[in-house]
Amino acid sequence: MKKRTNSQFLEVALLLVVCFFLSCKDSLDTAPTGKTATQTGNESEISKSTKSVTVSLPFLKGVDLSYVNELEDCGVVYTENNQTADPYEIMADYGANLLRLRLWHNPTWTSYSTLDDVKRSIQRGKNQNMYILLDFHYSDSWTDPEKNQVPAAWLAVVDSTQILADSLANYTTSVLTELNNENLLPDLVQIGNEINKNILVADTSDLEPVNWSRNVTLLNAGINAVETFNTNHNKDIKTVLHIAMDDDDVRTWMSNITTNGIGCFDMLGLSYYPQWQRYSTDDLGQLVSDIYTQYGKQVLIAETGHIWTREWNDNSINLMSKMAVGFPNTPCPQLQKDFLIEVKKAVQENGGAGVIDWEPAWVSADNVTLWGVGSNWENVTFFDFSDNLITPGGVEFLSENNAQVTFRVDMSGVSIADTVYITGEFTADIYGSWQLFPMKQEGSSSVYYFKTYLSQGQSGAYYYLNGNSWNNRETVPSACHGKWSDRLYSISSSATQVTYSNVWGSCATIDD
Repeated sequence: MKKRTNSQFLEVALLLVVCFFLSCKDSLDTAPTGKTATQTGNESEISKSTKSVTVSLPFLKGVDLSYVNELEDCGVVYTENNQTADPYEIMADYGANLLRLRLWHNPTWTSYSTLDDVKRSIQRGKNQNMYILLDFHYSDSWTDPEKNQVPAAWLAVVDSTQILADSLANYTTSVLTELNNENLLPDLVQIGNEINKNILVADTSDLEPVNWSRNVTLLNAGINAVETFNTNHNKDIKTVLHIAMDDDDVRTWMSNITTNGIGCFDMLGLSYYPQWQRYSTDDLGQLVSDIYTQYGKQVLIAETGHIWTREWNDNSINLMSKMAVGFPNTPCPQLQKDFLIEVKKAVQENGGAGVIDWEPAWVSADNVTLWGVGSNWENVTFFDFSDNLITPGGVEFLSENNAQVTFRVDMSGVSIADTVYITGEFTADIYGSWQLFPMKQEGSSSVYYFKTYLSQGQSGAYYYLNGNSWNNRETVPSACHGKWSDRLYSISSSATQVTYSNVWGSCATIDD
């Protein structure tokens, strides 16, 4: 075979990209364009002009509550301010406008995340006026990068790609038809869950090497089934492909499915967890922008979350313990909130579609999972170990009533022990104990800073420390005692950005 020159390879690559953009041109005409996206408030236009009906979605702020029915059936009572509360209503009240739910094909080990259970959950979400994202796992159990097994009912045809694709398409259509008949139709669907490697395999040993042609054939079967359903029923259900990778691997994955002829799906869903995806929120923002620029796809963070403690509430091993890149190594509810807001900003400011927190209500209970009894996630939820909503805390990322607060302190003339720290009421764990957060130096100056997100109307005490010891706190002059013998932050009800510029041990400000 005659070898192609580098220039010939470049021509082929360019042709593939051009063909991909032309085939999906209608979806690009109205989609936002990275940092230059035209948006009204929180709304971004997501539509396909080839559809008889087009739907404009707002920026999506979502929660996955797939476990709630099961936990409530096991006796969990969720509370807010120690008063019984509906978790769906709590999330909606704080600003959630999307509900994500997983669906298994025919699980024999549980009666939850079945179609009947999903119907129950969809109705609860619709009662709160939420958009619905239905997550087809196309399996009888969990799928993720380490397992993606075909439903038992389809095992006999696992080696026949076209027949398997037909089974997937027929099943997708059947579910949507049944939900439509009961006025429970989702607004978005995932064609698979964390589909990094081979999907719908007989055994985990078949996950690699990745057969891109087979994967794309199966994914296109789902995408086309949704498109056909939309056309036949005058609907505009959006399609999402969902992966869990580092940022560079995301780019490679998109290149591979594009080269192999992926159909016109609407959004690229990503899992973004500090435990496994160790790139920063700045890197995430760049990725969101790049995926649109190169492929015309909005990014949806289909799953994210952050710990608020490393403590346990049962004997099930917790899955997450790491803090986000660049964050203090001290978990607490405020840093959980800060991370989620940083993720939201990175996605929204770069033209992405939205952010979904995964399982913020998966508290410890007596339910039996594949891994034992209890929760592997109780330290990542929005609820404490008594199932009471934590505030301030992660749930507040759903709200738009937050201000970016920067604390700055000038250490001129002070010999720095190791670095400068800040503490205060906003650093508290759920027991009320304050934490020490290291501050960052502004270049080579004597000024150190810490940024966080506090709620409008929030106030509390704070002070600085010269080193990682409570004995190294500054002495705040009595003339500037704001609360107790400490300084005071007080965020107005309309503030969006606030800066406190202090001088160590003084009532002066940096600008004085």
